[in-house]
Amino acid sequence: MRIEPLGRNAKSIEIPVGQKVDVYVPEGDFQGIYYSYIYDMDDEYIYLLKPTNDRGLRALVRRGDEIYVSFVDERRRRIGFSTTLVDTLEKSGNQLYKVKKPEGEIYIVEFRENFRVDVLAEATVVYYKRGRLVKTKGTVIDISASGARISLDVSIRDELDVGDLVFITFEVEGIKIQNMEAKVVRKSLSKTEGVYHYGIKFLALDRRLEDKLIKFCIHKQFELARKMKGLT
Repeated sequence: MRIEPLGRNAKSIEIPVGQKVDVYVPEGDFQGIYYSYIYDMDDEYIYLLKPTNDRGLRALVRRGDEIYVSFVDERRRRIGFSTTLVDTLEKSGNQLYKVKKPEGEIYIVEFRENFRVDVLAEATVVYYKRGRLVKTKGTVIDISASGARISLDVSIRDELDVGDLVFITFEVEGIKIQNMEAKVVRKSLSKTEGVYHYGIKFLALDRRLEDKLIKFCIHKQFELARKMKGLT
């Protein structure tokens, strides 16, 4: 996945009224991914229907807080930008977020590979090895829409090999992976940590969960792109 700043081409991006959008709240008690659509817009502002997550919980964002908005355009590109909440208001019984229109900081996301983002999440891993059931703790080091890299401190007897199947459970920023079947596709020994790192590929991943992971990775990249811009 590649994120390319549009810069001067930002004005060529059309955002139609009624467009479905994903809204990422990066900080606070309501951190996470929410869903909305563009209710209206004028020369300076975009009016979003108050974002709601898949559990029906509405995002609570304060004036001046930054959020990230992304959507898939008619050319099947995912477009994203950061903006700031100016005000909340009500119109025709709908609660709306009034946000600033983007002024150049717009990104286009192209999927060229399963891009991974760094995370740090405790995990439970279950698998069969040499005729016995093994249940151990580990750490998810990074994740993509199709798999993850995990760290396990296991004995030689319980050591996993490429091709082995595991069932992994963990949670990252509200996204719950419960007893997900996965296949070990890579294996390496960390000399500094003295533990094995395993690359695993998720099996039978349903579209809804895959979509959540894709959006999670995208919004993490928006954050990274913004931070890198601030360092230059």
